[in-house]
Amino acid sequence: MSSDTSEKGFQKDFINYLTSTGYVKRTTKDYNVTTCLDVVLVLNFIKNTQQKAWKKFVKINKSNPEANFISSLMRRIANDGTINVLRNGFRDAGTKFDLFYPMPNNSLNPELKAKFNQNIFSVIDELEYENKDNGNRLDLVIFINGIPISTIELKNTFSQGVENAIEQYKKDRDSREQLFKNCLVHFAMSNEKVYMATKLDGANTKFLPFNKGIENPEVKDNYKTSYLYTEILQKNQLSRLINNFIFEEEDIVIFPRFHQLDCVNTLLNNPQPGNNYLIQHSAGSGKTKTIAWLAHGLLNKFDKNNKRIYDMVIVISDRKVIDAQLQDQVKAIERKQGVVEKIDQNSRQLAEAIKSGTNIVVTTIHKFSYILDEIGDIENRNYAIIVDEAHSSQTGSHARHMREGLTNAEADIDVLDEASDEFDEELLKQMEKRRNTPNLSFFAFTATPKAKTLEMFGYKDPSFGDFRPHHLYSMKQAIEEGFILDVFENYLTYPTYFKLVKTASDDPEFSEDKAKKVLRRFVELHPHAIAQKTSIILDHFMNSTRHKIKDHAKAMLVTSGRKEAVLYKLEFDRQIKSKHLPIKTLAAFTGTIKQDTVEYTEANINDMGNKSIKETFKGDDYKILIVANKFQTGFDEPLLQTMYVDKMLNGVAAVQTLSRLNRIAPHKNDTLVIDFVNDTSVIQKAFEPYYGETTLEEETDYHKLYELQENIYDFYIFDESEVENFFKEYSKGVLQAKLHNLLSEIIKRFRGRDKEDQVEFKKKIRRYQSIYSFMAQLLPFSDLSLEKLYIYLKFLSKVLPTINNPLPFNVLEDVDMSSYKIDTRDEGSSIILGEGECTLKPLSPTDSGYKPEEQTRLSQILKSLNEQFGTNFTEEDTLFVSQMTINMLANDDLMNKVHNNPKENVAAIFDKFFMEELVNIYQNNESFYNKINKNEGLKERLRQDLLDLVYKEEGECI
Repeated sequence: MSSDTSEKGFQKDFINYLTSTGYVKRTTKDYNVTTCLDVVLVLNFIKNTQQKAWKKFVKINKSNPEANFISSLMRRIANDGTINVLRNGFRDAGTKFDLFYPMPNNSLNPELKAKFNQNIFSVIDELEYENKDNGNRLDLVIFINGIPISTIELKNTFSQGVENAIEQYKKDRDSREQLFKNCLVHFAMSNEKVYMATKLDGANTKFLPFNKGIENPEVKDNYKTSYLYTEILQKNQLSRLINNFIFEEEDIVIFPRFHQLDCVNTLLNNPQPGNNYLIQHSAGSGKTKTIAWLAHGLLNKFDKNNKRIYDMVIVISDRKVIDAQLQDQVKAIERKQGVVEKIDQNSRQLAEAIKSGTNIVVTTIHKFSYILDEIGDIENRNYAIIVDEAHSSQTGSHARHMREGLTNAEADIDVLDEASDEFDEELLKQMEKRRNTPNLSFFAFTATPKAKTLEMFGYKDPSFGDFRPHHLYSMKQAIEEGFILDVFENYLTYPTYFKLVKTASDDPEFSEDKAKKVLRRFVELHPHAIAQKTSIILDHFMNSTRHKIKDHAKAMLVTSGRKEAVLYKLEFDRQIKSKHLPIKTLAAFTGTIKQDTVEYTEANINDMGNKSIKETFKGDDYKILIVANKFQTGFDEPLLQTMYVDKMLNGVAAVQTLSRLNRIAPHKNDTLVIDFVNDTSVIQKAFEPYYGETTLEEETDYHKLYELQENIYDFYIFDESEVENFFKEYSKGVLQAKLHNLLSEIIKRFRGRDKEDQVEFKKKIRRYQSIYSFMAQLLPFSDLSLEKLYIYLKFLSKVLPTINNPLPFNVLEDVDMSSYKIDTRDEGSSIILGEGECTLKPLSPTDSGYKPEEQTRLSQILKSLNEQFGTNFTEEDTLFVSQMTINMLANDDLMNKVHNNPKENVAAIFDKFFMEELVNIYQNNESFYNKINKNEGLKERLRQDLLDLVYKEEGECI
């Protein structure tokens, strides 16, 4: 007999599995179209599980109690929603009725488990839901206690794909039908893919992917999508979904996406205090909701002895102002008042919440540094700490204080034997608290895990020894599923070309690297460069970006510093005013910047009243946000469509900056990056590690830390006895002046060394501080000598004199810019990222070593820069410019005006003579003419230069 490859065969396999695991198979005749219920099962459940309540109800409703009960239930579902009725039941005639018994979190009360087993899970295939003959049918409908909770449309790819199921929901299913309003979720399913929607709205219905990955993995002897009925619709999982996950937000039912549910289930499978967990979830993953579900799940997780695994859950952020969305989301899922406390006031509020044992606390990490003394005596507790945006801040002082304040670890006697006095003993106790945290579990979320993050929180593969995240939702999957946009889809580079000339008669020497840095910044800050880039940006924005997202698109300009942001803001405002453009800009930067005797701040340079930058930028008039470091991370504005980049980007900073563009919004179909500075290969390299799964090759070898310690002592700038003496005095709480005196001799020795030693020494101590602050939390032991050196270097590094030569700003006195051009011909291309995982290297104690500065002649430096950024003029082009100058000098009419008028007067009529010469050039060289005429900035610069040259030449003749 041949295989059954029909849709009916798929449907039969689905139902057979459900009935084999306890589902009841019902028929369409059991479904009441008017009430949208399986009335028999509803009444059976109520009568069998709540006999006393039913008897009381019957007493009051003597005439047809069944019909009255069903009518009351229908009204409650219509008014309050199915999820609220299932969770909370309802009251009628002074009687409380439960419509669903959730699976208990522990076995303390066997009666609760018995009640859960009385729930009736059922399925109906080919359900006729319309109140008419030969009405439409649904492939499958899932019920709990006679109440429909999910519809399912099946398609087999041998005949039709999942797209047909989606189309069927959109075109053939009337969203006004009460059944569709009552159900919690609707699945469109094939044997390859699953999609879901919680609200049907005709053609506007939004189906979200509900798949295990970009492609569902193969399942031996089963369909790739069989997980929907073997996992998701199984009684225990469905109970957890109803009781712990599904909720309403702004009248929309929220149902977790597959990776959200899988992540929470994975982490709740067997969490253990003392273990850490890393979650690599991209932007677009719905991380805030995942954190909220996880927080409540951890609080209600019990061990086999029916004891809570974690007494308290703390959700932390390293932002100084906690994300209000995160706080509100954790609070939104709260089922019982008082479970969640938002710490939005001060550190005392946090201390009180911890002391009182509030179940879930949402706070910033910074507050822990101020409450160590207040929470030090709290009884032993287990804490689950959920970290939003885990990265290097978890090795800083605030994270250290949090560990010390919450851990219950005590130093063993054999560890304390190392102590020679009470100061050593106290230090060892602190070290043990920071290192040994048996009552803490960290659940760290990040889209861009660094090597440190992977080693601190990741899972060590026992077979290969590498570190991996415990759960992954990659950037690649988020893009494929449409939850973020691909910022590399349209990436334009506008290279900058310029030429610098030496104005000094001599040829002084400078450090080449540093001189180039100063000269490059000179070009970037040059008024002409700022003006030309501003003009290009405004032209592009007004002609292209402005019309995107149905005329609501916005843009961000990323500048390399605060001064650049101010200069851009002033130039944007000038050009917008002169061109009468109907848009406004905002500049975001910290502190005060002085420019032309005026001190600028965010408040006085922006027109925003008492509002914040974020609030003001939401206004429809404000279209371009100019930023300097601020808002390059953690800023979500879905209407950002274009980013203009005028800053060198690399590594994680490049990923975080460009990712500001990737948020989705209605009618937002694409993004655009116009980059004036970066090479696409550098940007590609920055993104590559975080496109798929990020792993760490191996753990950091702590023996290298001892090597680094020895390297530092080998400089003989200080010795261990001086470190020990400093530590003792510091621990005693001596006056600050004494600590300075203890370091003064060290500073003298340092000053006496040659520059190479000084550079090497400072590199070593910086490297030691960085690695030890991280490794101190991972070392399997406590070592006083390492900790004391760390404390000593923390103070010494702050008082050692600066040794690097300052940037040679005097080079600017001998240089001017003779030409500047931006090539805007790039029509756009895509940057393609790799397919697989990317492996990072562990931290290394070694550094690049000392490299003496090479002194180079200024003429050679300028030649090198001009070769890199030279204007694309041929020798023939240069001859044409010379010919234009000669022709102007021979023009009697022009020379008469030059002889009798100052330059500013002639400038007003010079354009006429300039255009005449340009038209003459057209006759001989159309290519050169087009180069000039199609670039307004270049044309204006050439016009001005020719005017200056005419006056200079004529002045010499007179």
